[in-house]
Amino acid sequence: MIETERLLLRKPQHEDVDDVLGFVGDDEVMRWIGGEAGGREAAIDQVERWIARWDANGVGQFAVVLDGRVIGRVGLLVWDERSWETSSYQSAGEHAVTELGWALASAHWGNGLATEAARAVRVWAFAERGVERLISLIDPRNVRSIRVADKLGAVPEELVTTDHGPALVWVHPHGQLPAR
Repeated sequence: MIETERLLLRKPQHEDVDDVLGFVGDDEVMRWIGGEAGGREAAIDQVERWIARWDANGVGQFAVVLDGRVIGRVGLLVWDERSWETSSYQSAGEHAVTELGWALASAHWGNGLATEAARAVRVWAFAERGVERLISLIDPRNVRSIRVADKLGAVPEELVTTDHGPALVWVHPHGQLPAR
């Protein structure tokens, strides 16, 4: 569990499904993270996928809690850089790359919450999990996420193709940078 000035970041729980409905049912959110907006089944699938990734990798997406409600997720995802498909550390081996990703319900965009949560998770990833290289994969048209990456001091490195389309690989610096 990680606490920031305004947020609580914790492992996802099955009880989060009702709150996650607002996230997975939001066309604007799903546009940027892949997939279509859905209902309760999509929310259940999302929460189960988050939990499974924690079990497989010892890292994963944190549920972002604001005022007692889950408003999105911020955390780590493992990719195989040979294919740019999601994977596990065990399956990808030396080709595993760790992504810091963020997605909040659109009602919470523009308040600095994604940056606040991502900064805290980045510090945790480097200090507590020993991540050597941390990236963010961002659709080149996603101006809001690019702004978050920029505020975090990440720099674009290359353009790759994932199952969801093109993505810029943003590389994060080690350590915590002053807020911008």
